[in-house]
Amino acid sequence: MKLWLLSAVGLHAWLAATSEAQDTWESGDLTPPQTLVPYSTGQLSLCTPRNIDIVAGKPIPTNTWWGNLITCDPSSNVTQPIWPNPFAISVETVNTQSLHGFAMGYPFRYRYFGNLSPSGEAPFYGHVAHKEVILSATEFAGTVPIVRVTDWSDLGVSVALSIASGKLESNIVSGMAFVTGTYTQLSPRIGIQVPMQSINGLSITVGRVVTGRKFLITTVSNLQWVIYTNTDVSLTIETNQVLRTSSPFTGTMRVAPVVTEVPVTVYDMYKDCIVLGGDVAVVSDAQYQFQWRTMGDCTNGLFHYALPHQMETIDASTVREVTGVSLRSTVRGQMRALVTRTTAMTWLFNEPASIPITFYPRYRLTTQDASQQNLLNQLVTDIQSTWSIATTGSFYFNGKAAQKYASLCLMANDPTIVGSDITPLRRCLTKLAAIITPFLDNSWTYKLNYDRVYGGIVSSESFTSGNLNADFGNTVYNDHHYHYGYWVYTAAVMNYLYPKWTRIDDLNRMTRLLLRDVATPNSVDPFFPKFRHYDWYRGHSYSHGVTTFADGKDEESTSEDVNFAYAMYLYGQATGHARMTTISRMMIKVTSRAIQRYFLMEASSTVHPDNFKTHKAPGILFDNKVDYATWFSAERYCIHGIQMIPITPITDFVRTRTFIQEEWDTVLSKEAIVVNGDVSNPWLSLLYANYARVNRAQALPMLQKTEMDDGLTRSWALYMALQLY
Repeated sequence: MKLWLLSAVGLHAWLAATSEAQDTWESGDLTPPQTLVPYSTGQLSLCTPRNIDIVAGKPIPTNTWWGNLITCDPSSNVTQPIWPNPFAISVETVNTQSLHGFAMGYPFRYRYFGNLSPSGEAPFYGHVAHKEVILSATEFAGTVPIVRVTDWSDLGVSVALSIASGKLESNIVSGMAFVTGTYTQLSPRIGIQVPMQSINGLSITVGRVVTGRKFLITTVSNLQWVIYTNTDVSLTIETNQVLRTSSPFTGTMRVAPVVTEVPVTVYDMYKDCIVLGGDVAVVSDAQYQFQWRTMGDCTNGLFHYALPHQMETIDASTVREVTGVSLRSTVRGQMRALVTRTTAMTWLFNEPASIPITFYPRYRLTTQDASQQNLLNQLVTDIQSTWSIATTGSFYFNGKAAQKYASLCLMANDPTIVGSDITPLRRCLTKLAAIITPFLDNSWTYKLNYDRVYGGIVSSESFTSGNLNADFGNTVYNDHHYHYGYWVYTAAVMNYLYPKWTRIDDLNRMTRLLLRDVATPNSVDPFFPKFRHYDWYRGHSYSHGVTTFADGKDEESTSEDVNFAYAMYLYGQATGHARMTTISRMMIKVTSRAIQRYFLMEASSTVHPDNFKTHKAPGILFDNKVDYATWFSAERYCIHGIQMIPITPITDFVRTRTFIQEEWDTVLSKEAIVVNGDVSNPWLSLLYANYARVNRAQALPMLQKTEMDDGLTRSWALYMALQLY
C-alpha cells in the first residue's frame, strides 16, 4: 500500500481501522474465567431485554441513548421515546393506537419548566415528546407489527417493524437531519398530529391525490414539514391528519421540520444522502473521528447536526458549516448543521491540548507546606487507622474505600512528606494488598457474575434479592463506570507502587474484566459491548442501565465519570499498555470539554436557559430533562458535591477556577453547612477540598477539623488542597 497516495482523511481512517482491530484490554483468551466470575442467566427472570434477539457472541448495549427501545419494563408494554437529537423518536405499537410506526417530533418547541422559585429559578426543565409526524403503513391497521432492533453502531441503531407481507425500517442516528423510513412492500400511511391546512400549496380536501417526490405540509398552526420519497408516489388525503398511498411501496420516505433556521431549500440540496449509522475511531491521543455509514447519492455531502462541544474541535478539512442553519437539542444547546467535504463521509476532531495526567498533582508539594499542615503525622495516623472493606457491602462504597486507601500509599511514596523513610509506604501497601483480597478472589457475599444475557460483569445481589435497585442497580447495569473506576484506580496504584506483588497477575485479571465491561474499544469482543457507558457523540457517559425511563438515559456524577477514564489511563500507564493510555487520554479530554459545556455552568454559558443556569450545576442531566436534584438527596450541597467526588489530580483539569469561584459565590457560600461551619457534616470536606483551588487559606483550616467524606481521608484532602491551584 502506498500510504503517500492516501488523502489525510483516508490515512486517518486506515490508521483508525487498523488500531481498532488490535484494540483489546485482554492479552490472552477473551473468555471470562468461570472459576473467577460465575456465569448467570438471571436477567431472563429479572430484567429481560425486549425487541431484540439474544444471540450468543453478540453482547447487547445497556447504557446507550437508544436503550428505551430494548429496556425491560414490567409495568407497561409501551416503548418510551429516545432522543437522537434534534428529534425525539418513539416506536408506536400499542394495540389501542390508530397508527403503528415511527413517531417523530422536534421537542425543543415544547419546552416546559418546573414551578419557578420567587427569584425566578426553575428547579428543572423538560420537553413534551409530541408525535408530530408518524410514518406508518395501512397494513399495520389490521396487524400489529413485530418490533426488532436489528443492528447498531457506535452512533446509531437500526429498527424494523415487520408483518408477514412487508416491513418498515428506520436507521436512527445521533444528530441526523432527517427521519427516514424504508418501506418494503407496505403501503405508507402518514399521520400528522396537528390538522393539515395545505400540501404542496393545495388545500386539504378528503380524497384529493397529490403525486410527486416532495410534499410540503403546512398545518393549521402554521408548522411545516417536508416529506421526500426516492420515487414518485401518490398520496391520498384520507383525513386532515392522515395521508396514505393506495398500493404497496418499496423505497424511502424522509421527513424533516421546516423552520426559520432550516429553510426547505437546504433539505432539497441534501435529501438524497441517507445516514445509516456511524463508527468511532480514536486515531491518536490528539485526534478522533466519526466514520458515517451512508447510502444514496451523497455527491453534495452528508447533511448532519453537531453539538456545541464538537464545533469547538472539528477539523474544517472534513466538514463545512451550513451558515445560519441550526436546530436546538433538548438539553445540550444549539446544534449546527455540517456537510461533509470528502467522499469518506468522516468527521475528524482535534484535541491537541497537552494535559498532565499522572498519579500526582501537576503542582508539587513544598516541604514548608507539608510541615505547616503536619502532613506526615496525619498520613501516619490515616495509615495506622482501622481499614475496612465489608464483604457483605456495596461494591460502590467498597470501591470508594479502596481508592481512598490507595491514595494514602501514593502520599507515602512522596519524599516531600516522608523523606527517605519507606516504612509508611511498606505498611500502606501491606494493608492495601490484604484488604483488596475479596476483589481478587471475587469472594464477596454477592459475587460478581458474568451476565450471559446482555454480556457484562454484574453484582449478583439483585439476582438473589429481586430488588433491581440493590447496590444502586449494579445488576441492571446502573453506574458501572462509577463503581468500577474506583477499583481500576486501586489496581493502577498497586501496579505502580508494588509491581512485584505475588498476586499482581490475579489483580490484573479481575481489573481487565472490569475495564472490558465498561469500556472495551473492541467492536467484535464477543463478551462485552463496545464502550458500554461512554457516548462519543455526546461526550460523556450514561449512568442508567437496562430499565425503562420516560426521560431517557441520564448522567449524574460527572466527576466519577472522569474518574473512570483517569483510572483507566493510570492503569494503562502502570502496566505499559500504550493503546489504553491513548484512548483514555482522549476520553478525558472529550469528557472534560462536554462537562464544562453541559454540566458545570459558568455565567457565560449559553447551553441552558438563564432561569436554570444560575444553579451552576444540573444535578441530573437526562436526554429530555435537566433536574436540579440527585437520586439520593435534595440538599444543594449534595447536588454540587456529587460533581466533585473523588478529589484527584484530574479535578484540576475539569473544574475551572472561574467555575469554582462562581459556584462558591452564587450557591455554596450561602449553604447553611458553610455559613454555620458545620464540621460534623462530611459533605463539608468535599466543598472545601474543591474550594481550596481558589482560596486555600480559607479551605485548609476547615479541612483540618471537618468530618471527612467516606471516600476521603484528611491527609489526602490536605495534600490535594495544597497542590490544586
